[in-house]
Amino acid sequence: MRGAGWMAVLVLGLVAGCRHSQAGAAKVERPKWMPPEGTCPRGALLQMERLGLKPGDKVPVIVDAIQDHPGPARYNYSFVIALPRAEGEQKLPGARIGGRLYVTKHRVFGRYDRIFLPESGGGSVPFCGILLDSRWDRDGEGLIAYPSPMKGFSVVQDNTGVIQVVDRYP
Repeated sequence: MRGAGWMAVLVLGLVAGCRHSQAGAAKVERPKWMPPEGTCPRGALLQMERLGLKPGDKVPVIVDAIQDHPGPARYNYSFVIALPRAEGEQKLPGARIGGRLYVTKHRVFGRYDRIFLPESGGGSVPFCGILLDSRWDRDGEGLIAYPSPMKGFSVVQDNTGVIQVVDRYP
């Protein structure tokens, strides 16, 4: 019995150690260029629920209303208004989603914090979403970009993306 007891303690210790190392390995280090984690604007979850949106929903958009043209787009660190398109436009007719872009030479990351609705007479209500690449985004770090010859800008292949509704900014 004495040997079996020690064996059980040893096995439990090894299993606990393996689980701990797996959990540590699963957490990916946050890129230095991304803005710090944050909370959604007050009332955003309630307003999104009223609009029929829940965390995890995705709204296809044109990232910046000013660059509403097919082909490449050039972005810098700035406030933008995204235009829902396709099924996003059907779900949110006439809406515009406002937020801020964070730009590096290799990524364009966006946080959206307000939505302008036609029924609000030009006013906005709180919103909480992040920008993802519509073609490929496995890591949640936004659009894949390329350096621009213009200082402070990055270029993306096309002007479209997806805004994912979130309950907290990653």
